[in-house]
Amino acid sequence: MNTLPTAGAGYLDDLYARFLKDPLSVDPSLWAMFAPYADRSDGVRSEAAGDGRLAVACERLMTAWRLYGHLASSLDPLDLNQAPGHPDLSPSAHGLDDGDLDTPVAGTTPRDLEARLRAAWGGRFTAEVMHVEDRAARDWLIEAVEGGLYADPAVDERRGRLDALLAADAMETFMNKRLPTNKRFGLEGLESLIVLLEAIVGDAARAGMDKAVIAPMHRGRLTLITRLVGKPLTAAFSELLGTPQVPEGTEASSDVPYHLGFTGERSFTDADGTERRIRLTMPSNPSHVEIVSAVTLGKTRATLDLRRRDGEADPTARVLPLLIHTDGAFSGQGVIAEMLQLAGLPAYGVGGSVHVLVNNQLAFTVKPEHGRSSRHPSDVAKAIGAPVIHVSSEDVDACARAGRIALEYRRKFGKDILVDIVGFRRRGHNELEEPMFTEPVRYTRIAETPGIPQRYAEACAAAGVVSETDAQAMVESHWSTLDDAFDRAKSYKPNAADRLQGRWSSLSTVGEGAVPVTGVGAARLRRLAEASVAVPEGFALNAKIARQWGERLDTLDDGINFGTAEALAFASLLEDGKAVRLTGQDSRRGTFSQRHAVVFDQKTGAEHTPLAELATSPHHLTFADSPLTEEACMAFEYGISITDPDALVCWEAQFGDFANGAQAVIDQFLVAGDDKWLRQSGLVLMLPHGLEGGGPEHSSARPERFLQMAARNNISVVACGSPANLFHALRRQLLAPWRRPLVLLTSKSGLRHAEAQSKLSEMGAGTRFRPVIDDAGVECDARKVVLTSGKTYFDLAAARRERGIDDIALVRIEELYPVSETAIAEILKKHPEAEVVWAQEEPENMGAWRHLDPHLARILGGLRESGARATYVGRDAAPSPAVGWGVWHKAEQAAVIEAALA
Repeated sequence: MNTLPTAGAGYLDDLYARFLKDPLSVDPSLWAMFAPYADRSDGVRSEAAGDGRLAVACERLMTAWRLYGHLASSLDPLDLNQAPGHPDLSPSAHGLDDGDLDTPVAGTTPRDLEARLRAAWGGRFTAEVMHVEDRAARDWLIEAVEGGLYADPAVDERRGRLDALLAADAMETFMNKRLPTNKRFGLEGLESLIVLLEAIVGDAARAGMDKAVIAPMHRGRLTLITRLVGKPLTAAFSELLGTPQVPEGTEASSDVPYHLGFTGERSFTDADGTERRIRLTMPSNPSHVEIVSAVTLGKTRATLDLRRRDGEADPTARVLPLLIHTDGAFSGQGVIAEMLQLAGLPAYGVGGSVHVLVNNQLAFTVKPEHGRSSRHPSDVAKAIGAPVIHVSSEDVDACARAGRIALEYRRKFGKDILVDIVGFRRRGHNELEEPMFTEPVRYTRIAETPGIPQRYAEACAAAGVVSETDAQAMVESHWSTLDDAFDRAKSYKPNAADRLQGRWSSLSTVGEGAVPVTGVGAARLRRLAEASVAVPEGFALNAKIARQWGERLDTLDDGINFGTAEALAFASLLEDGKAVRLTGQDSRRGTFSQRHAVVFDQKTGAEHTPLAELATSPHHLTFADSPLTEEACMAFEYGISITDPDALVCWEAQFGDFANGAQAVIDQFLVAGDDKWLRQSGLVLMLPHGLEGGGPEHSSARPERFLQMAARNNISVVACGSPANLFHALRRQLLAPWRRPLVLLTSKSGLRHAEAQSKLSEMGAGTRFRPVIDDAGVECDARKVVLTSGKTYFDLAAARRERGIDDIALVRIEELYPVSETAIAEILKKHPEAEVVWAQEEPENMGAWRHLDPHLARILGGLRESGARATYVGRDAAPSPAVGWGVWHKAEQAAVIEAALA
């Protein structure tokens, strides 16, 4: 940036001369200093001043078009939505009258300049770039738009684009004829999307990228997954015909065809004839379709980290995240704003993403003016400074150009960029609805509008790119291929389920195989404990942390608490060569100041992560504080967990009920992903849980919700009262012969509870997770057996001791699902006459009671007379998880303890 001149008039003369030659080389804040030149009697200077006035006006006009040109662009293929324009786009707004328009200025005239600007920014292709803060990136984009980068396709490029359009058109028309009653969300009206995406993927392959992870959408899904990703047409038609895509006997619920993903491979040819191959992965997704974008970013991040562990220096140059959205969802779904904020964060970065927004100009039946307040559905992306390219689906070559510029921008600058392709839905939201109910004018115009493939074919024929005969041959070839695939689909049956391949091939179906031994030798545990608190010489450790860590080592033989158990689990896995990733709000310190995975020098602020010394590489360990969001962050971690089976991936909520913000991720992905899509996940949800007077929003991790969704071994729900069990549960995630999500109801007050301790031997060699822990103090013939879990055990144990009770056994059910009925039955056999009680601190309609009741009835029915049932002890059913006033909480808690021990 230029500074204010302090020299004499000669310096100002030189600065003014430079301004006339290149206005952008002088800070615009200095332009006002040149006004006196217009009043000078010097002929040369008067002429120069006149040129300067025109130059400044032209520069302002140029800036206006770069800022507001998108408001004058012709993006709607139906020409129903007229561009609003902007007053600053007129030359007169900058003092250019009719007499100035043909005056030469720097080799052009204002009239010619305006025409070129209108052609660059105001047609069926435009962009918003002036909000980009990186000057080099902004200048590159301006030059790409105004300089016509990729604007002149070769003949073979246009021929390939025509083939893609005709293939898409044939696919959609074929399905509409052969499967008229199937809901498939066709691509008609936006066929140019396939050209845009192939341009991105093709350029990526030619640039040396060998993998693209694509976040899908519903619109045109079957065309995209077959044409772009390479799914066999026979398999796709078989799905549409309703044939199960798993062998007989495979236990799975499956999903509808337009939700299913696929991994394929495409090849593209360089200019020199070299074949470049790229692997394309499109994950499955539910109808909460925008969540899959965050999942895809997680999958991309996992791929990058795996490659970094293998020694690849810059994997972002070879892996492309390509995220496809639709207009109503992109502007309306909060997960998009959350996801975009992850782009520049160290623990979530993927080297920039290419976003493609499929703009239907209609969300189901909601018009844009009713569905968003912003001008464009893409405006939310500008919050992170992402440039936006707008293009009409009407201009096929411009669509390809937009995709190529976006890919090149991502390659050059490693940042997010968005392409907004504007089109329409020819058959409504789906093929079974009647769009004329709500959009009669639009759909009358659509019915009168020829298809893009047909018009592009005519244009190519007119330009000599192909003959009409060649174009017809392309169409017939595609139809012949579709006919053949459809006939074969009628008898198609898959040979094997699409699961547990590649890195996952050594694993088995969940539940098959023995629960592993997860213990570690005592000597190794001691060494790992020391490593978990080691700091460099001279590091100024906080005094409170130093005391806490000193106690960790001093009490190894007396009792290990939850913080130590967790650190030992992480440390042992890292030393085994596994990866550990823990993210969440305040997770590095821990919400309750219990973890301190990262510590800070009290003098310099320098960070130190003790466990990093045990990691095989820097890319094997991540402790990161997340943004104050849940949905996108949990989805991101889920994406990592379904990509890397050798990483312990943990997401921690600040308080357990914060998982509410990610309920769609839990419902649609976490608990059902393996059942619907045959994709295992080992994600750990760490959810602080316990009623301790914190009020309704800081008490419950809502275990009842997880237990209601528990079936077919889909998840593990654990409420640890034993630090040793926490250690084993975490290690079991990677040592088991399968991967299954772990919902961990972690302790709060128990983190420092005197009785929440485990012996070192409970984690020693040969030990493993104990789903049920018996009461060693009451071995047989108890008057009452109280079954409980989590922190309630310690409350009951303290009260029992205070009252001197010795005939009530307290049995901890540590794993609430899957329920170990055998272990519970073995304990109850020792107390044949005992009253059996389930005690919980949560209200009756929450917690584990309603889930466990039928299990306990089945157990007792097998041990005693028919109809024997356990008794419930706990709070009455309530709409809120906990009361707010402390005095009420204490009274309720005392009543629970009294009833359990009565």
